[in-house]
Amino acid sequence: MKSVATWMVVGGIGSVALAAIGRALWLYRSSLDWPTADGSITRLDLDRRSSSGEGHHFRATFSYDFRARDGALFHGTWSKDFSSQQDARDFAEWELPIGRRVIVRFHPKNPSTNDLELDSWTNAGDRPLDLNV
Repeated sequence: MKSVATWMVVGGIGSVALAAIGRALWLYRSSLDWPTADGSITRLDLDRRSSSGEGHHFRATFSYDFRARDGALFHGTWSKDFSSQQDARDFAEWELPIGRRVIVRFHPKNPSTNDLELDSWTNAGDRPLDLNV
């Protein structure tokens, strides 16, 4: 009886996890059709956070502004975790300094639902632009 209850709990947790993953993939796929707008990084916030168990990490939260199709100004944030404050600052300086132009993908009916188009800001300064092929 104990083994049946265990399998029921595991099955329930697995079903919830699969449903959550499916919903996230469905939302991500639909967001690929959202319009884009030019934006720029406006702020960096660094927060020290406790990690589960022991230790801590640093969360860098980048704020950005963009204008939707009607010209209205909107804001958004994107966060990334780092093991040290210096790693976070180095990433911010290299990849997303304040003023960096970015592309924002936003929901056409509600631009306050938005996210960075991640490939738009990746610094390619250390990658070859021409392979001379």
